[in-house]
Amino acid sequence: SMLAGFSRCSGALAGVLLMALGAESFHAFSPMLASNSRSARRISSHGIRAHPARRQLGALRMVAAPPQMDFEEQPEKIVEGPFKGEFGTWFVYEEDAAEVLTYRASLLVAALSVASGAALASAPGILAAAPPPAWAFDVCAGLFLASFGVSLATIHIYMKPLHNMLKVLWGSGVVGSLAVIASDPTHSLVLSTVQHPLQLLASGWVFVALTGLFFKEFACFQRWEASALFALVPIVTGGHFLGLLGAGAEGAMLDAIAFVFCFFAARKFSQPLKADIGDKTVFEFLALKEQQDARDQLQQ
Repeated sequence: SMLAGFSRCSGALAGVLLMALGAESFHAFSPMLASNSRSARRISSHGIRAHPARRQLGALRMVAAPPQMDFEEQPEKIVEGPFKGEFGTWFVYEEDAAEVLTYRASLLVAALSVASGAALASAPGILAAAPPPAWAFDVCAGLFLASFGVSLATIHIYMKPLHNMLKVLWGSGVVGSLAVIASDPTHSLVLSTVQHPLQLLASGWVFVALTGLFFKEFACFQRWEASALFALVPIVTGGHFLGLLGAGAEGAMLDAIAFVFCFFAARKFSQPLKADIGDKTVFEFLALKEQQDARDQLQQ
């Protein structure tokens, strides 16, 4: 099965990561931003408007000065908005909408890949047919890894270090998966993982990142399907790694993951676009603050 086991050490890392993601998703950093909001300039869709500011944030005016628009240049098309943000009003533009739809579509492809793998695994018992070839499962696994990578590239998370950590976990799992394919005599990622659960010490980091994404989605939107997936993925993967689940239990739980994952991904399209963007003024504020901190370091 595709979703099979990960190590004890990955579970510990996942715990630390997910607690941080929970704090981020519930805007644990809002008090810090709120304390600066009185001194920060109000960010609009065209930059930062004048606002009573403290001296330490005064340099942000130079960083955020809006560029001059060419008379022949067409303004971006507004899709949704205006919305009131932490530091001003903001809009959803076509580029933002495309990024959100890419995120949601990639999640749907990932979910369908898992569902396809689960269907292939269940087909022999249901149809009394010969087992599918190993390469068919690997195709599903490859589609899942690729589409999940796109999801992590387009997801919006305020805290950049946590976002980067999810990407690193995914990348570590991809590299580990390639190592498994190259080193195992069967040259099959899924078959090798099923037969040798310890292989997840190399490839299982992808599922740590996947669990983090589900936790972030639940923390932000409180949807039951995200919380169910947040629980099911580590139970199935950890249970397989430790040898605690039988083949029947693993198969049933994999089918449940496939169904709920597809439901979760399809339901994402019912949300307004702004839901998966967050507060753009916070992103702009953090980016400008990062630029100013870098300039301050260069001047020291």
